[in-house]
Amino acid sequence: MISLDEMPPKPIPRSILLVVSGVCQGSHGPGGWGYVACFPTGLEREAQGAADETTANRMEITAAIEGFKSLGGKDRGTPVRVVSASRYLVDGAKEGRDRSANTDLWTKLDAQTKNRSVAWEWEPPNTMLYQSQAYDLARRALKRSLAK
Repeated sequence: MISLDEMPPKPIPRSILLVVSGVCQGSHGPGGWGYVACFPTGLEREAQGAADETTANRMEITAAIEGFKSLGGKDRGTPVRVVSASRYLVDGAKEGRDRSANTDLWTKLDAQTKNRSVAWEWEPPNTMLYQSQAYDLARRALKRSLAK
């Protein structure tokens, strides 16, 4: 008989870290989004984009949608930890907030997160290096769209 002391420790599943950010010029206008995905293997992936008429909330949700889209099928079973400085996104994703606005994006996000293990975490802005990186991606996407 094996004692508990002799049993090998059960491995802790490592998660993918997905840090998202969205920005908007004014309360409604041009905006940008960015994300950084950090995989347990050490690989990092980032992307950014912009929209002409939007809100910061829409850009935050879009960053999360695009981040999840970037996670390939082989990563489907890996838990995902999403970090955002947007309470709107985190609380809405946890379905603790009214989702009557931006229903088109919430539907897309729900489809991307279906059958996934996802932990949603709010962090104050710029408390993590990756938050600054995602924010910078969103700001650069916005600047580029304004220069057109």
